[in-house]
Amino acid sequence: MFADLSGTAALVTGGASGIGRGVSEVLAARGAAVAVCDMDEEGAERAAAAMEAGGARAVAVAADVTDRPSIAAAVSSAIEELGRVDTLVNNAGVVGAPGWAEREEVTAADWDLALGVNLRGTVNATEALEPHMTSRGSGSIINIASIAGRLGNPDRPAYNASKAAVISYTRSAALRLAPRGVTVNCICPGMIWTPMWERIASRQFEHGSRVFADEAGASDPRGLFDRMIEATTPLGRPQTPQDVGNAVAFLASAQARNITGQSLNVDGGRVMS
Repeated sequence: MFADLSGTAALVTGGASGIGRGVSEVLAARGAAVAVCDMDEEGAERAAAAMEAGGARAVAVAADVTDRPSIAAAVSSAIEELGRVDTLVNNAGVVGAPGWAEREEVTAADWDLALGVNLRGTVNATEALEPHMTSRGSGSIINIASIAGRLGNPDRPAYNASKAAVISYTRSAALRLAPRGVTVNCICPGMIWTPMWERIASRQFEHGSRVFADEAGASDPRGLFDRMIEATTPLGRPQTPQDVGNAVAFLASAQARNITGQSLNVDGGRVMS
């Protein structure tokens, strides 16, 4: 069976919604027990309950990835509940500070939170789980970056820079952990209609984009999103959280045991590098 994860356990940060929930659901469908980790504790509980209703093993753990004691406690709870954690998916992410979608300009608060969650949150969760994985001599860490980390964008420079940093950190962590049997890889999603992208599209619909100027004919944010897909994506269709989940499942499986330090674009061909 492709990417059979039976008998393994995964922890997914930002797992209550969007890409994180899609990844969690795919991992559960492939046989993994899943710890859904999110600041939104009620959302994490709903996601875990839905997976358990489908026959999977799932638990909810609450954590703020920017707070090292918080994510350390969540990791300990996941290991206690599931017995082990074989896969860490660092998915928690933000574009900017609260209110970024209503502002035309990027603020210092946007920089602080984007780097705090997207980069430092990835580092915090990795370092919290690292002793468990290295003591067992195995494990897979998969960081969710973005094709934004490969591209410039005057509308969202903090987000793009933070995702570029995640790609770089992936390579450094892969080199550091390879001797201990732990692989570290990165996935760069393209355009996925999640709550985050809905806010991005709403902001661009309201204020205009300094990158994508062809907004004529778009009657609402989703229409603008669809026009952007048509204009920038060779395959001509948006990606889905499940697409990202399928890539995560492969990298978490024994079939990918000799893949580390890599960044995989799941973006319909928009970035070919």
